[in-house]
Amino acid sequence: MPKDKRHKTWDYDDRAEAYDRVVAAGNPLYERYAEVLEAVAGKAGVRPGMRVLDIGTGTGNLAGICLRRGAEVVGVDPSEAMLARARRKFAAEAGARFLQVPDPFADLPFPDGSFDAVVSTYAFHHVPPPRKAKAIAEMFRVLAPGGRWAVGDLAFENVRAENGALRRFGWLEAEYFARIEELVPIFRALGTELKTAQLTSVTWILWAGKPTIEKG
Repeated sequence: MPKDKRHKTWDYDDRAEAYDRVVAAGNPLYERYAEVLEAVAGKAGVRPGMRVLDIGTGTGNLAGICLRRGAEVVGVDPSEAMLARARRKFAAEAGARFLQVPDPFADLPFPDGSFDAVVSTYAFHHVPPPRKAKAIAEMFRVLAPGGRWAVGDLAFENVRAENGALRRFGWLEAEYFARIEELVPIFRALGTELKTAQLTSVTWILWAGKPTIEKG
């Protein structure tokens, strides 16, 4: 397990060229990849006219699904090489912007309530456990009241399930995987309920809504 670092950053410049081929080649880490992306867009309720933030956008695959649903999308990622590929893919899309943000789960350069949905796939596991609560709070900060949050990633119900998977699957390396039982109270403290659905032996969809602020 890599050591926790309070200011850990991550980028995959060295993987940008091959990333789309890897996810399409049957790598077990990305089992049901297209379904995961579609499920995240669906749970976020992405529809025409929405403002969507895609964190850890990489080469823009989830952003592309949101664009096809008629949304305006801002994709952020630490990797300029990944973003360059995303920009080339969606050069003709007026509703797409791709920005380099060094640590997007910690510091998003947007005002409060800027987006109707905040989504992410295969990126939240880069956030060390001590920082996950603050990362979720930062995502909720830029989410408009009544907006939707949705993530697709490798995750586990608890540490026992995670350890069991690490023993069973030789291709699975230890990372900062989300543990659902640890996330539930974080969302409860934000005044909402975390909902979950398991799609593969290691992949989950997580989603929640930001409460609407009542007048008065």
